[in-house]
Amino acid sequence: MTSLVVFGAGGRAGQRILAEAARRELKTTAAVREPAKYPHISGAVVVAGDATDAESVARVAHGHDVAVSAVYSAELDTADYAEAMKALLAGLERAGVQRLLMIGIATTLPAEDGEGMAFERLDLPAEWRPFLQARADELQVLRAYDGPVDWVVFAPPMELVDEEGDSRYQIRNFGNRLTYAALANAILDEAAANRHHRTQLGISGS
Repeated sequence: MTSLVVFGAGGRAGQRILAEAARRELKTTAAVREPAKYPHISGAVVVAGDATDAESVARVAHGHDVAVSAVYSAELDTADYAEAMKALLAGLERAGVQRLLMIGIATTLPAEDGEGMAFERLDLPAEWRPFLQARADELQVLRAYDGPVDWVVFAPPMELVDEEGDSRYQIRNFGNRLTYAALANAILDEAAANRHHRTQLGISGS
C-alpha cells in the first residue's frame, strides 16, 4: 500500500487530497504547522510539520513512500521560495522518500508562443511579478536538482474551484476550470501509477 505524507494538509487542496486518500484507504499523514487548528481532519494521522525546514521534513516524512506538497506559501518572502524548495528536497532525502508530487501554478507553464514561462508573456499586474518569479525560481530548483527524489509538479488552471462537481481531469496546459476534487484525483492517480518523472504537467478539467 502506498503511504503518503501531505504537507499543507490544512488547505483546500490538502484537505481534498486527504479525503480522497481516505476513500482509497491509503495510509496518510497530514503535516500542518499547528495540529490543534485541525481537529476536523479524519482518516489521517495529524502531525506538526514545516515543509520549509529540512529537519522537520525529515522527521515527518520518514517511513512514507510519497510526499505531497499542497502548501500555499504566500506568507513566505519571495526571496525564500528557492531556499524552501531546497530544504524540502534535503529533508525528503534524509527521510529516504524518493517521490515528491507538488501543486504548482499555471503561470510557470510554457508560454503559448514557446518563449519562456507564461507569466513572462502575459500582461499581469506588476505587483504580482515578485511572487510569480519566486514560484518560477522554485521550479528551477527542481529542474536543476540531480538527487534521488523524483518529482512531478501539477499546474492547475487559474480557475481552480472548491465545489462539488466533476472530479475528472486531463493533462493539458491552460484548459478548462478544475475542481479541487479533480486535482486530488490527479495527484493520487500519479502516486499510484508513477507515470511521470521530473516534469511539470498542466492539468485541467475534462
